[in-house]
Amino acid sequence: MNNNSAHNNIDHQSKAFFAGGTFRWKTDKEQVWSAVEKAMAQKPAGRRLVLGMRRSILAMAAVLLLLIGLGTFMRLYTVRIDNPVGQHLMANLPDGSSVYLNADSYIEYNPYWWQLKRQVKFEGEALFEVQKGKAFEVISVNGRTEVLGTSFNIYARETDYAVTCLSGSVKVTAPSKNSVVLQPQSKASVQPDGQIQVQHKIETLPEISWKDNYFRFTASPINEVFREIERQYGITIKTDIAKQSLYTGSFNRTNSIDQVMEIVCPPMGLSYQKQPGGFYLITQNNE
Repeated sequence: MNNNSAHNNIDHQSKAFFAGGTFRWKTDKEQVWSAVEKAMAQKPAGRRLVLGMRRSILAMAAVLLLLIGLGTFMRLYTVRIDNPVGQHLMANLPDGSSVYLNADSYIEYNPYWWQLKRQVKFEGEALFEVQKGKAFEVISVNGRTEVLGTSFNIYARETDYAVTCLSGSVKVTAPSKNSVVLQPQSKASVQPDGQIQVQHKIETLPEISWKDNYFRFTASPINEVFREIERQYGITIKTDIAKQSLYTGSFNRTNSIDQVMEIVCPPMGLSYQKQPGGFYLITQNNE
């Protein structure tokens, strides 16, 4: 076929198509429509693939958020044990370490984070018996104590912070960052100026006799003695004392409160009276 004939044929078919006639395809009409339908059927599969990828990303994000939330919960979940006035309490920590809490004391720790960090927040007075393992840290307002495995007593009340080492070794750090390492039969007391005073080769029994309900005082301000009596018996003591005398003596918590008052007050020239409302009034005897 020459060029003129081919041109005339195309022109003839074009006029027939636009005039509504039948166009003669090189490929069968049914085959063309079949190919078109197949192509159209393949488009949703592509959309399903994209949708599936989006769902996978969302699922991964949900798992990640769940893990972050779980980690945050494990890190922040806290157990607090409060021991009120008038009571003594023994608490066990997750690793088997023991804490003997004196009256009016508390500890806080994170049980689900314990394997990663053995850390206790503490105020009051307590005897710690720590199992060997990773570093064990006790944090109080006025000091920090670090050990590996040992036993020690901490007195952390108001502005006072003192640590007595019974076994092993103990590192005591003041808020000023000054620190000392204690060996058995030694005691560290943090001073108001941030310095740490250390006593060596002391008798440790008086430091932990409270655990056996026995309270000893050596040249202690009398008001400190009364504060300890308040803690041990769950009472309120009001004082009207002109001077702050120093008391040396002891009492046993198995005694009644009136027996303790008889032990403490007369030698100090003091009198006591139980007042309406359940509190005790301490007054100075006339000289």
